[in-house]
Amino acid sequence: MEGPGEGVALRDQLAEALGRDRFDLWVTHDTQLCVREHGTIDMAFGSSFLCEAARRHLGAELTAAAQSLFGESARVHLRVDDSIVEAPAPARTTFRQTPPQSTPSEKSTAPASPVTPDTSATFESLVVGRSNQLAARAAMQLASGKHVGGPLVVWGPPGTGKTHLMSAIKHAYRERNRRARVVSLTAEQFVGSYVDALKGGGLPNFRVKYRGANLLIIDDLHFMAGKRATLEELQNTIDRVTAAGGQVVLASCREPGQIENLSAELLSRLRAGLVCEVTPADYVTRLEIARRRCQVMGLAIEETSLERLAASVSTGARELLGAIERLRARHELLGEAINTALVEQTASEVNHQTTRHVAMDDIQRVVCDHFGIEAKALRSNSRHKSVTEPRMLAMWLARKYTQAGWREIGEYFGGRRHSTVISAHRRIESQVGRHSTLQTQSGSVNLEDTLGQIETKLRLA
Repeated sequence: MEGPGEGVALRDQLAEALGRDRFDLWVTHDTQLCVREHGTIDMAFGSSFLCEAARRHLGAELTAAAQSLFGESARVHLRVDDSIVEAPAPARTTFRQTPPQSTPSEKSTAPASPVTPDTSATFESLVVGRSNQLAARAAMQLASGKHVGGPLVVWGPPGTGKTHLMSAIKHAYRERNRRARVVSLTAEQFVGSYVDALKGGGLPNFRVKYRGANLLIIDDLHFMAGKRATLEELQNTIDRVTAAGGQVVLASCREPGQIENLSAELLSRLRAGLVCEVTPADYVTRLEIARRRCQVMGLAIEETSLERLAASVSTGARELLGAIERLRARHELLGEAINTALVEQTASEVNHQTTRHVAMDDIQRVVCDHFGIEAKALRSNSRHKSVTEPRMLAMWLARKYTQAGWREIGEYFGGRRHSTVISAHRRIESQVGRHSTLQTQSGSVNLEDTLGQIETKLRLA
């Protein structure tokens, strides 16, 4: 393996061949590079997420670059090295905590960030995990002045930090260039302004305002579904802003292709840029969000209680922060000690109030779909781990999301005794928050990640 100096030189060569901005977007500063025999380039990433992202977006071009540097026999080997500890991206340390104030005409009415209030929604206060890693990296690149090419579209369910990301982009972009024209608003505001401009003859001023922006940020893109004239105006606005070297950032609760009646022309524009999905925070990210929030509030909670809170409130960051507010209120106003029992009670209350009605049929359907097994297998007497572990998880979810008793749950899942359900529940409960795995037909999977994915599907069922 070559020394650090050669690794830096190799990084610079590849970045020059692929384009510095694009290379830096997909290959972090922590990625280790070296040249092995026959010109094979070895690239070690700190996580499977980063490795797969680089493989998908740069794979063929990396090989072409390697061959141009070391000959036709050169290849690129991408792998994961768990010993690499990812440090925060350098761009995150260049932004100040206190953002400049927005002008009245440019303020957005979007709701505050699920992690912190809007006034502190910066990249420093953003908790980055697997659920938002790609979107966060792209946002940091854009805010630091590196053009990501075409619009940046961030989509995902409510409570996943889209508004935080957009606020962080806006603040950091203004920090870098105080003279820049930044316009941030919701899709509803854009539609309203456009309609008013049409009625009052103010269309020229409307277009000057939005098409002349250096950075245009629009939240809730899905609100424009079916509004043909407004969508056409948005398309032309995007074209004018990007043609002038500006940037456009859009956020939506749905993937652009899933938004009804979105014109083919506009969809093409959006997909020519970078479309990033953000998903509900996984356990590790929720734990860090909870830890930071408690530190900011000066609320002393033992680590074991924090772990239980992060494991129990899995519906979203907003719900997690709501649970912390409840804990603080009960501690400060009622004098109750914050312990595991109070955490579990509070989490149960939050989950009950914020989760839609879920039936055991929903749980069975979602679990079977997620693990690729049939309902009759889930309710059978099979003792294979690829069936018993999803079955235990389904029982645990039934206890969490329904009002069914132990006996009723057992009857539903194959006529099992209530003691069997209790045992299954205790086993899953003891493993949550402990980096445990489940056995599936395709191999072992992380328990917390799996729970997060299934619970997201249940919320959308």
